[in-house]
Amino acid sequence: MRVVGLLSLGLMGLVGVVVGFRLLALGWRTRQQPELLIALGLLLAAVVGAPLATLGRAPGIALTPFGSAVFAAGLVAVQMGIAFFCIFTWLVFRRDALWATALMVFLVGLCGVEWLGIVQASASGDTLAVVLPRTRPWGIAIVSTLAAVFAWTGCESLAHYRRLRRQLALGLADPVVANRLWLWAVAGFATVGLAAVIAGCMLAGLPPLRHPLPLMAIGVAALTASVCWALAFLPPAAYLASIRRRASVASP
Repeated sequence: MRVVGLLSLGLMGLVGVVVGFRLLALGWRTRQQPELLIALGLLLAAVVGAPLATLGRAPGIALTPFGSAVFAAGLVAVQMGIAFFCIFTWLVFRRDALWATALMVFLVGLCGVEWLGIVQASASGDTLAVVLPRTRPWGIAIVSTLAAVFAWTGCESLAHYRRLRRQLALGLADPVVANRLWLWAVAGFATVGLAAVIAGCMLAGLPPLRHPLPLMAIGVAALTASVCWALAFLPPAAYLASIRRRASVASP
């Protein structure tokens, strides 16, 4: 079970890398902001930030000046990635809504506050046994913000997907776009589930990757998000053909 869960997390990271670089290239070529925001969010949070933050806590360098700098740099990347996902949701779905603008500004600001809080807490002791209990509340806050951002983007994607479904019945919408919105919504909710499990383990003081039940839940969520990302941004031709075929049969 541990191997399966870790493989699912590894797959999520691999898909995130491939999708991130592909969207980065696409966004750089077309200068389209949504593609760039998703790409930067994936690459900064999953490819740069998480590995650097983990390295900064590695035995032998944890709490040294070098380890602390690496840990802080990794968290900067993680928080910037979360912020980019938040800006993407606002830009694509609710840029004209005042409440959404306020929510976006609040969440982006919260990312900065959380980074400052966890870095200061990390400097409040000389050993991990002292530091970790002090940084845990900030870690839970970061994971909770991640869950909030992906819950928002999931709800917005699902709402737009439902509107497109009504248009699809009249042949007025692109079935591939509708399907991509649905996949993005499912991936968002899967990420919320993953974050919830991690936050729950942190509250209980349990290492989530060492216990079979949370690891299984994390693995299922990671696998779900990976499959949805791959089908949304790296879809096989046969998959796209099947979507269009079903839409043509359902249309009047």
